[in-house]
Amino acid sequence: MSSRTHRRAFFRRARFKLTLLYTSIQFVILIIMCAFLYYRNSRSMDKQLERFLKDEARDVIAMVHDHPDDWAAIRDSFRRESGGERYYTVSFRLLDLDGKILAASRTLRDERVAPVTPEALEIVRKADTYQAEVLVPDATAPERPSRHLLMAVGVQDREGKSVLYVLQVLADLRPLRALSRHLRHNIYSAVPVLLLLSWIVGYMLARRFLRPIHTITRTARRITSTNLNERLLRTNSGDELDMLAATLNDMIGRLEESFALLRQFAADAAHELRTPLTILKGEAELALRGDVKDAVALREALEGSVRECDHMIGVVANLLALCRADMGDEALAHEPVRLDLLLTDLAETFLILAEDGGIALQYTEFPEIVVLGERSRLHELIANVLDNAVKYTPKGGRVSLACEVDAEEVRVIIADTGIGIPEDDQTSIFDRFYRVDTSRSRDTGGSGLGLSIARAVATAYSGEIEVESAPGAGSRFTITLPLAPPGEAAGGELTDE
Repeated sequence: MSSRTHRRAFFRRARFKLTLLYTSIQFVILIIMCAFLYYRNSRSMDKQLERFLKDEARDVIAMVHDHPDDWAAIRDSFRRESGGERYYTVSFRLLDLDGKILAASRTLRDERVAPVTPEALEIVRKADTYQAEVLVPDATAPERPSRHLLMAVGVQDREGKSVLYVLQVLADLRPLRALSRHLRHNIYSAVPVLLLLSWIVGYMLARRFLRPIHTITRTARRITSTNLNERLLRTNSGDELDMLAATLNDMIGRLEESFALLRQFAADAAHELRTPLTILKGEAELALRGDVKDAVALREALEGSVRECDHMIGVVANLLALCRADMGDEALAHEPVRLDLLLTDLAETFLILAEDGGIALQYTEFPEIVVLGERSRLHELIANVLDNAVKYTPKGGRVSLACEVDAEEVRVIIADTGIGIPEDDQTSIFDRFYRVDTSRSRDTGGSGLGLSIARAVATAYSGEIEVESAPGAGSRFTITLPLAPPGEAAGGELTDE
C-alpha cells in the first residue's frame, strides 16, 4: 500500500474521525471559555478602575470641603494625590460651573483635555457622575494619542443642596490595556498547546474505546461457514460494545443453525431424489435388456418410470412451495371459505382410502364454519395431516375427524390409533424430510414434506398445528385457525368448491 493510500485510509478511520470530533468540541469549548474569561477580566478591571476613581474623587471632595476657597492648599493636595505611587496615573482638575479651571494637576493642567462639555455639565448639575473614554495626545508624541478614562462629578456644598464645582478625574488606561493585551497573548499561546493535548487525549480515548471493535472485526473476519461454532469474546461489562458482541454472537448462532439445516436439507433432498432416480435408471436398463417385443414388460417399465417421475415432481413442487413460503414471495388469498364443506369433502375422499386399508374413518356433520384463506391451500393443510393419519394407522385401526368452534377460532382435530410418535421426535416431525426412525420407509409413499407444508400453511393464515402422541397409543393433531370476522363471513363470497 502506498503512503498516499495509507493516508487516505487513516483519514477514513473511525479513530481519526472520533479524535477530530473530540478535538473540535474541545476547541469550541476552549474558545468560548477564553472569550468569556477575557470579557469578564476586562469588565472586572474596568469596574475596579471606576471604583478606584470614585474613591479618589470622594477624598478630593472631602479635602475641598475642609479647605473652602483655599486654592493653594487645594493645588498642593492635587499634587500629592497625583504624585503617589499608583498603578494608574491619575490627574485632577477642579472647574467652576462656567468651565473655568480653578485647580489642576499633571495631564489636566494643560489644554490637552478639553474642559467639561455642556452635556457633562448638565449631568453633573443633577448630582450624577459622568464618565467617558477620551484620547489624550502624548506630550512627547502628539501624533499618537493614548486612551484615558475621564470621570466628572459634582462638588456640592456641605448641605448637599447645590453643586458648586465640577471635579474631573483622569486615569491613563494604558496599564489596563497592557494587562488585557498580556492576557490575550497568553490565551493565544495556550490554545495551540491545549488543542494538541486535546488531540492526544482524544486519540488515546478513541483507541481505547475502539479496541473491542477491532477485536470483534478480527474475530468476525476469521469466522466462515466452516467454523461457525466460534464466538466473539465478550467483556461482560454491559456496555454498548458488549451488547454488540452479544448480538453478533446470537446472529452467528442463528447462522450456524441455518447452515446446519441447509446441510441437512441438502442431504435429505439428495437422499429422497436418489432412490427414485435409481429405480428409474434400473427400470430403463431392464427395459433395454429385455425383449423389445414384450409389450407388457415394456409397459410395466414405463409405468414404473412415470410413477417415479411423478414422485420426484411432487417432491420438487413441495420444496418450491416451502421455499416460497420461507421467502414470503407467495401471495396467499384471504377470502371467505366454508371450512365445514371442505372437511366433508375431505372426509368422503379419505373414507375410500381408509376402507381400502381396513381402517375406520369416523366423522360427524360439521356446523357451518367460515374462515379466511385459499381453499386449495386449506385443503392441502388438512389433507396432509389426514394422509399421515391413514398411512401410519395399521389395519383395523381408527381415524377420526372432528372440529371445535368458539367465539374467535376453530380447532380441527385429527386423531388416530396408529403407531404413535415418540416424545423426543414430536418437536421434529414438522421439519423437512424428517421421518420417525420406525417409519422411515418408502413403503408409505411419502416424502417427509407433508407436515412441513401443513405447518407453513397454518402459520401463513395466523394459525398453528400441534401434536399429542405416544408410541403405540396413536396421535392427535390439532389445527387451530381464526374464524372470519362476522362482516366478511356474512358479506363475502364464500368459496366451497
